[in-house]
Amino acid sequence: MKLLAKIVVLLCLLLGNCVSAEPFKVLVLPVDLFSVCDNYYCFPEVSEVIAVDVINNFNKRGKIVSPNLYDVRKKLAEDPKLKASAVNTLNRFKNKNSVDFTSTKAVAKAFDAKSVLLISSLVTQQTSKRNVWEVMEVSSAFEAYNIYTMETNAVLTDNVNDVVMWSGKYKRSLADNESRFWAVTSSQAASQLEKLKFYSRDIISKNISENVTLRFYPKVTKPVLPKSTEKTETTDFRPNPLGSTNVRLQDDKDYGEIHSETIFDF
Repeated sequence: MKLLAKIVVLLCLLLGNCVSAEPFKVLVLPVDLFSVCDNYYCFPEVSEVIAVDVINNFNKRGKIVSPNLYDVRKKLAEDPKLKASAVNTLNRFKNKNSVDFTSTKAVAKAFDAKSVLLISSLVTQQTSKRNVWEVMEVSSAFEAYNIYTMETNAVLTDNVNDVVMWSGKYKRSLADNESRFWAVTSSQAASQLEKLKFYSRDIISKNISENVTLRFYPKVTKPVLPKSTEKTETTDFRPNPLGSTNVRLQDDKDYGEIHSETIFDF
């Protein structure tokens, strides 16, 4: 009997599957979580499209689990105070590109998650920032010829220690060969949506998912390296023992691979 027990223990050690490690739980929050059918085309906002793809990637692999956005909205709607904390978190990240750890921690605790992944996606033209579909409406109305840039930011927070574990910035040019981004007909608008869904599903969500997984399982997956980078002096999220999350840096060498800026041109 003792011999049989020893054999079982030995097999467990060799196969490494007798005791399965509990997966990490990450709450994914797009800044447009509450913007349901809030544009002329009634299309989902890009931050939500990306968030859904990231959540699907996490749950398929099983290393990280994330509640779906339907359940997140439902739970937040049942608690006005909790919803107010979520709205504060999302608005601050969307408008100021910073994290309110007090509000974020309250929301994370309600979902029994120690980490939150915030995702924003806005279109920039010179100094203005808008949602993708707002830009399409304006461009369609006036047949404007402009080069718009969609900037997506993702930030993974550790809500136990109130620090940022990883951040990524991605850019994509929104224009055709003639520098236009507009849709006169519904079919043209739907075509633009499909392009953005492809961009999310096959490119950006994979990049974000794998880099987040790397923070929890550094030996399981390799980071997705940017195709091209721009190194400029900018204000980004960095872990800081003094408690400040916005630190102006010119060199990433002391902080490792925690930030990526990738430019996508289609």
